[in-house]
Amino acid sequence: MKKIILSLLIISAFSLTPAHSQDKTHLDKAIQEILDYLDTRLPAHSVVAVLNIKSDNQALSNIIIDKLVNAIIDGKNFSPIDREHIAFIQKELQFHLSGDVSDETAQAIGKILGAQTIISGEVIPINNKLLQTTTYQLAIKAISVETAALQGNINKNIQNDKEIKTITGETESFPISIGGGIRLGGSFTSGTWEEKGKEIIDELGSYLYNFIITETTSKGAFDIGAFIFLDLKYAEINASFYHSGGKSRWEWNKDYYYFENDVALTKKDADTTNFSALLLDIGLLAKYPFYLNKITLFPAIGADYQLWLLHTENGKKTPGDLSANNALWLKVGGGIDYHITRSLFLRGELLWGVKLPSKTELSDSFKYFTHSPSAHIGVGYVFNR
Repeated sequence: MKKIILSLLIISAFSLTPAHSQDKTHLDKAIQEILDYLDTRLPAHSVVAVLNIKSDNQALSNIIIDKLVNAIIDGKNFSPIDREHIAFIQKELQFHLSGDVSDETAQAIGKILGAQTIISGEVIPINNKLLQTTTYQLAIKAISVETAALQGNINKNIQNDKEIKTITGETESFPISIGGGIRLGGSFTSGTWEEKGKEIIDELGSYLYNFIITETTSKGAFDIGAFIFLDLKYAEINASFYHSGGKSRWEWNKDYYYFENDVALTKKDADTTNFSALLLDIGLLAKYPFYLNKITLFPAIGADYQLWLLHTENGKKTPGDLSANNALWLKVGGGIDYHITRSLFLRGELLWGVKLPSKTELSDSFKYFTHSPSAHIGVGYVFNR
């Protein structure tokens, strides 16, 4: 069972890790790969002018042009037109380095500059609605000034890494939300204990018999209460206060054997107890959101620490300190948010938990296993989305 639990936790952990496309590269690497491509397409020692990079962000256009020109200089296969000369023509002809320039205009500007090839391009933002992220595609083309023929055309996907975000002024959004609602669930416990030995039984003629004692206990409870949460996009801190009530059944069985599988006598006993408890759970979940218009889906994995506040059996309060019953729970599951407005949303979570033995259970001779399905249904409010 421990191996199964560990496997589930490992699988869930991997499910929280976003996949990164392998065709996205760092800007500097993309520039070098573009230059390597142009080396195979343009005549050696061509005079080239990096004219413009169309983009919604002037700073990003300027950085790409600078990097491309510097890469051409370092490569020593082409001769780039000086940027100041291009800037002068830009001012005279009133075109922008980040704007759209037609092939005919580029060809005319190239003739004025004395270039053999004009290099221009475009930065295309690619929005991923599922992950609410933006990446960029850099499209570069080279045009012959003399014939207007397309000499090369290449696209490269660029990682929207720290450098790009610094250039564009983009910051990652970390919305904070709070909320609460109803907690529903249950818990199921099973425990076993076994002893083997030999004993003389008068009922069977005062002979020595082998015996096996099997003792089992089982508990089933229904939970209902309230929960609150603080959501930090990739993490959820929550607390639940709830009542747990149900029945526990204890069974005792002692079999005496003539031979290995031949039962001579069986003694049995059983008892049923009603119980209830007031519990407080404090939990932390790691989560990864996927956005689908008004719906957000998120797998989650984490842990709860359960505090026992009150316990009764058959209507009688259990005296003394209950802290030995406190225990750590491992949780795995997921949730869904439905946005009613931009800030107000409904949240539902389904979690399955496995309890680690408490001090009381560790001191007992029984081997316990406790698991619990639970559901959170509530409403939340986003502050800075």
